[in-house]
Amino acid sequence: MEVIMEFFFELIVEGCLEASFEKKVPLPVRIIAAIVLIVIFGGLIGICFYSAVHHQDLAMLILGIVILVITILGVRAVYRKHRQ
Repeated sequence: MEVIMEFFFELIVEGCLEASFEKKVPLPVRIIAAIVLIVIFGGLIGICFYSAVHHQDLAMLILGIVILVITILGVRAVYRKHRQ
């Protein structure tokens, strides 16, 4: 069951990532795909922060910050690449 969920999650994330930068896809669909990605990663970061505060766990807080920084740097790099 875990393998199936991982497969579907990866399929959704990769599909949204590809669709959000494909010029052949209509703009409203690209915007929706980008919003889905933001919600997924925002939820993951939010869960890390909530767990860190709730359990007073410094390691989880650091993990949430690292994921947030990596996500911001990745989005910035992809945005600059596709902007040119």
